[in-house]
Amino acid sequence: RQGRMSETNQHHHEHHHHITRALHDRRHGKDSELAEKEAHQKQFKAQVEQMQEQFIEDLGGDLTELEFEIDQAYTLPPISDADLERFNDGHRNEASSVLPPTIGHPAHAAKTDVRRVLLLYNPASGGKQGTKIALKAVEMFHERGVETIAKRLEHRGHAEEILKVIDLTPYDVIGVLGGDGTFHEAVNGMMNRDPQMKKVPLAFIAGGTGNSFSLELQGGIQVGRSIKHIIRGLSCPIDVGLISFPRENGQEELIYSFNSIHWGLASKVNVTAEKLRWMGKAVRYTTATMLELVKGVQTRAKITLETEDKQIIEYDEQFCLVIVNNIMTAAKGMKMAPNALLNDGLFDILLIRSNKTVDLMKVFKDVYQGTHVNSADVEYRQVRAFSIVPYEKSNSSVLSTESDPTLAEELVDIDGELKGGTPFFCRVIPRAIRVII
Repeated sequence: RQGRMSETNQHHHEHHHHITRALHDRRHGKDSELAEKEAHQKQFKAQVEQMQEQFIEDLGGDLTELEFEIDQAYTLPPISDADLERFNDGHRNEASSVLPPTIGHPAHAAKTDVRRVLLLYNPASGGKQGTKIALKAVEMFHERGVETIAKRLEHRGHAEEILKVIDLTPYDVIGVLGGDGTFHEAVNGMMNRDPQMKKVPLAFIAGGTGNSFSLELQGGIQVGRSIKHIIRGLSCPIDVGLISFPRENGQEELIYSFNSIHWGLASKVNVTAEKLRWMGKAVRYTTATMLELVKGVQTRAKITLETEDKQIIEYDEQFCLVIVNNIMTAAKGMKMAPNALLNDGLFDILLIRSNKTVDLMKVFKDVYQGTHVNSADVEYRQVRAFSIVPYEKSNSSVLSTESDPTLAEELVDIDGELKGGTPFFCRVIPRAIRVII
């Protein structure tokens, strides 16, 4: 009996020790969790204070001076595993209507549990509202339990520099706050790093004057809308164009495009607009467009296309402009490439020959309905690759050698940025990077 009592006492002692240890662990766990929350709150406050100071320094004013849309009422449908299966089954159906119209099937969609976001923000975007929008984004993420590490972009090309080398392992999503130009930098940074790290999705938070990509993927440009899309964590891979510019030393310059490429009149508008910076942005672009339309300059060029079925088509004639789109739209309401899909492995190209002002005006009027592609003045194709080799006016015949001195060097508009020059070659890399949709 004494042995049994001793054994019973031992069991009681072990049980008591177990309960005491469990209570200690639970208390310790709560203390650790509380300490972690306090550290996170402290980090959040320090980050906000630093950003506020930078904003006041940039603008010379207080945080109440500028306003922007938040769209708190915007809601998104939840995404289930069954939804993901339907998105990826190769057929568009009613359940996948939550996908943007320019995401084709199969969507190769994935869902990320978003806990930590790297936010790259351009303080100069949107009339110097970038820091203020970033502050609101950090606050909204914090309210929803998402940790944000905000990095201010200090100069042109900074986003590309950061994303080429930064360790992305701690992050679930990379938020890019700015315009199409800022996102262009981010895409180039991602494309110049280890392929495995390209799995971390990029998210566009509209903060610039050109936000066509955000409009296409999210249906709006309000910061609240973007934050909700990021937290939902639904992403798809999209195509990216690799543009190669040959150089005299036998090397080549490589630039990636996620949005659009313009040559001819379209890129000349940007060049002229840069000279009119003393005007307001909307006025100078309208003025530049009208000036170039009136000029109606044509350029002789050799253009080569590779179609979806690998057919090669060559042109050797006068063109006024060439517009290449990965996305469907060009500006708010303009259906520039009505058949475009972001993940079909193709870019949509429009060849416009006529330089008559009346023809060009009609084409641009019809763009809003997407009916311009039916015009006799527009040739619309979908391509896997293409090249543009323009020639100087003095050249009476198109010669095939790239070293010929009569080749024309003209600026090219890539994703809204004047970068690179003719001649150039572009091929589409299918499903190259992931983006939040």
